[in-house]
Amino acid sequence: MNTQEECQELLMQDVVRIDIMPVETLKVNVPFNLPDVAEAVVTMADDSPLTDAGLFMESRLSIAETGTALADAEMQVGLSHKVSEKRDSAGTIHSHTLQVPIESGFQTIRIKEGALHETDFHIVLTTAEGTRYLAYGLPNTSQFSIDDQKGQTSKMTIKATVQSMSGLIKISDN
Repeated sequence: MNTQEECQELLMQDVVRIDIMPVETLKVNVPFNLPDVAEAVVTMADDSPLTDAGLFMESRLSIAETGTALADAEMQVGLSHKVSEKRDSAGTIHSHTLQVPIESGFQTIRIKEGALHETDFHIVLTTAEGTRYLAYGLPNTSQFSIDDQKGQTSKMTIKATVQSMSGLIKISDN
């Protein structure tokens, strides 16, 4: 395992919140087609800073590690983020696939699923220290699906995928 993969794995262990944000609700200071962006300033569309409350209000889906009023669902341990790359005439395209096992909030996710199929989105990850990262989706590349197993023991895993010109982008304050 190389150093970048190890850092990515450690980062995913530290993620406590995930927000799936419609493209129009975030303002990013770099264009989506700029390759290999490592850090960017990201605000809400009205130039207000990113806060859990702001993200929750504007998100298509918010998932947190522990039950909170500022999330639609609660995630279980076992979050995974896979990045695959392919060469294209535009450069290297990174496919970010986030899989999240859900602890509670199944019905809310089922209700919100339709809106997630009908919009382009970005994914904002928040760590325990409050650092945020962005999977910056290219237009028309967002995909969302649910693996929903019902029975005596119900299980749900969501899968969100975006294609980007960059890996995860650290969101800076300025």
